[in-house]
Amino acid sequence: MKPHKLSALVALPAITLLALAGCAFPQPAAPEPAAETSKPSATSTPTEEAEEPADASAASGEVAAPGTTAGPGEPLVTEFTGTDGQKALIASSLVDVVPATTEQVAFLNEQFDKGELDGFEISFIHLEQSKVSGDPIEFNADYTSFKPVDAEGQRVQDVTVIGWDECGTESFTPEFDSGETLMQCYIAAAPAGGGAPAGLMYDGGFSEDNPFDYYDGKPLLFLAE
Repeated sequence: MKPHKLSALVALPAITLLALAGCAFPQPAAPEPAAETSKPSATSTPTEEAEEPADASAASGEVAAPGTTAGPGEPLVTEFTGTDGQKALIASSLVDVVPATTEQVAFLNEQFDKGELDGFEISFIHLEQSKVSGDPIEFNADYTSFKPVDAEGQRVQDVTVIGWDECGTESFTPEFDSGETLMQCYIAAAPAGGGAPAGLMYDGGFSEDNPFDYYDGKPLLFLAE
């Protein structure tokens, strides 16, 4: 059965922030004086150069090749094209795949009250994004280009709840343009005992000549296993 999107719109009360006042915290102890070290002699063996980090290609802005698979914390770079033709390079990396709590599952079942989620196990998939370079792209978005998959890279059911702060996706913000990271959260549902959600795929969205297309190309895979 081909997965399809389940969506719900909810109105949630504002979260009350509790400020702690009058709490004294112990000051950290003064650091011990550093032990004196001797200067290296002229005959000392030079230190070997550090190896290039695994995510060097992401840091340099190299766009990932179609079909590339990355593990948790390993960023892959994609090129984003905005609604007005802006172009930017975005680095994305999988953070984790975690099961929803009992309370979160109960909340979702209240939103989908016709039994759409009966027999499904719910997981949250977190993706971290940062801008590498390019034009301003605030208020644009590419979160629809990412979809839940199992360990084999096959799509699983995705669920959208609009307005839920505990797990949701958002557009690029002005702060994102200025260098702050953005955390996206995707809800995945899989039949109990079936192919459990293991991460996300990037399918390139609706871009033309799309080499990452799920059916006609090779998506990028962000897998926890």
